[in-house]
Amino acid sequence: MKVAVLHSLKRIAMTAIAQEVRIPTLTIKPRFLVAVIAVLGVLFQIGHFVEHAVQFGVWLLSSRNTPYMSPVAMACVRFLGNWLFPAKDPAVRMMLGMEVLHLIGNSIFLVTIGSLFYFIRSKFMRYAFYVELFHLYEHIMLTLTALFLGKSVGLSTLFGGAATLGGQQFALGYRVSWHFVMNLIPSTLIMIAIMQKRQKSAG
Repeated sequence: MKVAVLHSLKRIAMTAIAQEVRIPTLTIKPRFLVAVIAVLGVLFQIGHFVEHAVQFGVWLLSSRNTPYMSPVAMACVRFLGNWLFPAKDPAVRMMLGMEVLHLIGNSIFLVTIGSLFYFIRSKFMRYAFYVELFHLYEHIMLTLTALFLGKSVGLSTLFGGAATLGGQQFALGYRVSWHFVMNLIPSTLIMIAIMQKRQKSAG
């Protein structure tokens, strides 16, 4: 009897506590989330652009037959190649890992520009989005053709014929330069849009 009464009192007490205590819920506003994505994306793109700029500089100053990639980028390429294509030959895994890494990087960049456009409705930001959308399309083509045709086919490889047209050095230089410029243009347009926004806010 005593035990039953104690259990009843315990249930009543727990019900009362549940009704009185309000557990706060974490509410994230969409605008804040977009801002976080934009900031993190800009930080990512700075690193992405530096990678391409260094790659371009190394190509200008050396006679490498393969594009320079930083140790971090190389580690990512190997990881993606081994994880996604374990049955492929090592050289094919490297090629596919590189294409997938670039596909991921440019997808992030496109989302970043879209997030920035949410706050900065500038024609320059819109132009940057269009350029990067085209750049992403190129990487989709490079990835799919590398996977299904065994070689990367796109504008940046002259549809797979750059090496035939001008040799390995030409093919390397053309692709490295193409992607450097395609990162430089939208990055510059974003900087112009941000500077214009700051000038308007200051004025």
